[in-house]
Amino acid sequence: MEKIQKIIQSKPTWILLLIVSYILILGILKWRLTPDITTVFYLLGGVFGVYFMDLAEMIFDIHPSPFRTIIFTVLFGVVSFFVVTSSGSMFASGLVLALYFTLLLDQAEEWQTQSNLNRWYTMIRPVPAPSMQLWIVLVTSLLLVGEILLFIR
Repeated sequence: MEKIQKIIQSKPTWILLLIVSYILILGILKWRLTPDITTVFYLLGGVFGVYFMDLAEMIFDIHPSPFRTIIFTVLFGVVSFFVVTSSGSMFASGLVLALYFTLLLDQAEEWQTQSNLNRWYTMIRPVPAPSMQLWIVLVTSLLLVGEILLFIR
């Protein structure tokens, strides 16, 4: 229980507020102002998605984390696209949309501090130039935008 509490407290407040706002805005766009029971499942999935990666890293205890890599991000983008477009589960949709957004925020935060995402490319040799890294982030971000548009339709 201590580890879970530590994970919950480890997220900076501004990131948590940003992700929760994102989840709520998508929920409002999807259901307008007429929520139903699926809205609750979506919100629960979204909140779970905020901490999902941290919980997985704690459970599997693998260092460095295989979840904070570009390979995982790209593959997750494909899987999340499938979940959002083909799954009838609002919990799963909320989870993958929040997790995908969290991955992109983690990349943005690392770019701010390091001016590159080299750590995300530890499984790839040679590491792409920072300009190529930005293009890859842009493409994965556009995939998320596409998923969002399909979700709220």
